[in-house]
Amino acid sequence: MKKWLFIPLSVAIVSCQSGHTGKSEKDTFSIDSVKAYILKMNESYSQRFTTNDTAYFNSRYCKDAQVYSPGMPAVVGRDSIISFFYQNGANTETKIELPPPTVYGNKELVIEDGIYNFPDGKGGSVDKGKFIALWKEEDGIWKLYREMWNTDLQPNQ
Repeated sequence: MKKWLFIPLSVAIVSCQSGHTGKSEKDTFSIDSVKAYILKMNESYSQRFTTNDTAYFNSRYCKDAQVYSPGMPAVVGRDSIISFFYQNGANTETKIELPPPTVYGNKELVIEDGIYNFPDGKGGSVDKGKFIALWKEEDGIWKLYREMWNTDLQPNQ
């Protein structure tokens, strides 16, 4: 009886090793490649505060992106996100520090989980806290789909 189990198992193994996986090149996914891309994007992330350039935001945010900032309704769509971060030039001096985050997920959705700091230039922080960002592929490029954060600082009394 054990011989009969061996034959179907052998056929299944050989079939799986035939080289045809049913996946196209577009289906290839590497979390390491996506993480490297996110780290590269984070190097220039302060630019979102200093530019009113739609090309910058179009290359980094999905068409249906949303930002979930504390204490306010969701910011929906690229145009609203541009206005939110740029604030007519009021934030052009803003800098952000993003230590390397944890990145995990699959070809459908990647999660970036990390901490942030907005230094005040005097050794302290204007704000610091944690965030989660969801990335998805749009037009062959990984872009921000959802962003959410909250501060670690206590509200002023």
